[in-house]
Amino acid sequence: MNQERVIPRERAAAGDAWELPDMGAGARRQPQRPDVSVEALERIQRDAYQEAFEQGRREGYEAGFREGRDAGLKQGQAEGRQLVQRLRQVLDATAEPAAQLDQAAEDELAALALAAARQVIRREIQTQPGEVVAVVREAVGLLPLSAREITVRLHPDDAAFVRETLGEGERSAWRLQDDPALSRGGCVVETPRSRVDASLERRLNALAADLLGAQARVEDGDEDEPGDGDG
Repeated sequence: MNQERVIPRERAAAGDAWELPDMGAGARRQPQRPDVSVEALERIQRDAYQEAFEQGRREGYEAGFREGRDAGLKQGQAEGRQLVQRLRQVLDATAEPAAQLDQAAEDELAALALAAARQVIRREIQTQPGEVVAVVREAVGLLPLSAREITVRLHPDDAAFVRETLGEGERSAWRLQDDPALSRGGCVVETPRSRVDASLERRLNALAADLLGAQARVEDGDEDEPGDGDG
């Protein structure tokens, strides 16, 4: 036998009245959770990872660029300081006593003058082979008048030219001897008691000595020149 439960009036008044939900066309529907597949979740995860990787790479590149730029600036500044130091050394070298620099310049000028003279003499020998005849005559003329048994040593080509050029009477005063060791344009005249070296090398050395001697005389004249007096 069922027993009926009787709700007191006081409790019944305190309860909420239940209403039938609105089932019409305008009723709001609760949003449903979209169906997401495993592939979509993996793709979203990969995209998020790639985006984070690219952002980290960009930030790292920018940081590396700044570091490289700073390192390049520091290296450039260091190279600049080295260049300035070298320039200062050059300027200090130019402030050395003039005598030290003049000696080096004098030696170089003498070498250049000697080379130029050698070229000029060799060119004259090629264009004017008859000059060797004048050299022989001058060298023989330096011997004492009493000199006998005169031997003139020449380069073989010069000796052949002299034989063809000089007359029999002049050539009979001395004996021509071929000497391949001598350069063209020079000769050596010998007697039992005398020797005259008119070789090309000897003449060039004498020319260099004259050049250096002239330079020394000019410098001595500059030093001996009196300065301005006070009164």
